[in-house]
Amino acid sequence: MAHKLFLSRRNLLTLLSKLDRAKEGEPTQCTIVKNDSSNPKFPQTMTQVYVIAVEDDAYYTDRDAGDVLPADDPSLKVT
Repeated sequence: MAHKLFLSRRNLLTLLSKLDRAKEGEPTQCTIVKNDSSNPKFPQTMTQVYVIAVEDDAYYTDRDAGDVLPADDPSLKVT
């Protein structure tokens, strides 16, 4: 069975904020801990999991990033 982890918009924005704070030199572990296996609608399938945000250039050191749908590709978003 594949495990399921649900991240809310709030979770995702928190992780992005942590990356931005780390980039500015603020102390952060860039981590959120999810313990929500009792959520009635979106229960994660593991008791606890650490979700750690890492910058792309740190993560993709030995391979290119995988493909995503063009509508979801951050490099194609117009700001």
